[in-house]
Amino acid sequence: MKFLKLLGSWQFWLSIVLAIVIFFGILQVTFLWLNTYTNHGVQVEVPNLNNLTLDQAIVKLEKNDLEYEIDTSKYDPKYKSYQILDIYPLIGSRVKKGRRIFIRANAKTWKFVTVPNVIGKYKYLAFSQLNLVGLKITDTIYEPSLATNTVLKLLYKGKEVQPGLTLPRFSPLTIVLAKSLAKNVSVPNFIGLDEETAKNMITENLFSIGNITYDDPARTENNYVYYQVPAPSFIYDQGQPIDLYLSDKPLVKLKEKIKELDQTFNIHKYSDSLNNVNYSHEISNSVINYKNITSSTENTTNNTNTSENITQPIPHPRYDPHKKPKRVILE
Repeated sequence: MKFLKLLGSWQFWLSIVLAIVIFFGILQVTFLWLNTYTNHGVQVEVPNLNNLTLDQAIVKLEKNDLEYEIDTSKYDPKYKSYQILDIYPLIGSRVKKGRRIFIRANAKTWKFVTVPNVIGKYKYLAFSQLNLVGLKITDTIYEPSLATNTVLKLLYKGKEVQPGLTLPRFSPLTIVLAKSLAKNVSVPNFIGLDEETAKNMITENLFSIGNITYDDPARTENNYVYYQVPAPSFIYDQGQPIDLYLSDKPLVKLKEKIKELDQTFNIHKYSDSLNNVNYSHEISNSVINYKNITSSTENTTNNTNTSENITQPIPHPRYDPHKKPKRVILE
């Protein structure tokens, strides 16, 4: 009975009407707010960004209240740096203000890559590693060395490149490879040189350092070469060893020692250099200038070649130029 009385009261129906009015009022306000917030019905046209620089395109998008996202991850040499290649949505499309426009532009240059360490590696392995990272070999230079067909160094624009350096991808490189050593090469004259200089000259001329014999094993400092095997101007193959005999005594005191070595190596009528290398004072009491000694030894070679009594040294079996060594010893 109470429920029927409630349905028949005007207060009940007034509450129902007010609730419906309030509900539809809230819906209307909500839709009006959404239209304003989402710019419903307000659209702008995606502008034409072709033939514009990237900076100009950004300014144009901002004037049209459009946001943007730019991708410059790839480089194509057919296009200019930062040239616009693609736009989405397409040019002329109508979009709401604040819409994000995706732009794909050409990168400034190739991505940088790290030069791998290929020094000392065989050429085919080096070519494979360089191609893998995107570096191109455009020229090959060969230099004589013991390790044939191995990489000696890499050059970029004429300058040596160290492993670990970063270069643009597809950069052109010049690779320097080792080639086989020469045969029948004249042995330089090391007589009168200090030990370090003589060793450096042996290495520079692509021979290997053989036995080093000191006249006095207890005194290994301030020594100079007084004898070498093979002899100067002897025809020899690169890569084979050259033995050096050193002493800190003046050459005039080593005359008998040199004659004994001549007999040991069966060298007949070989100039012992005593008359060909001139010293202003004793080796043990002075520091000899390398350039003066080099000039003096060159004169020695010329005097030796013009002497009537000098004959070609008879090679020892160990130094047969046609016999390849079993192994090469490097220091």
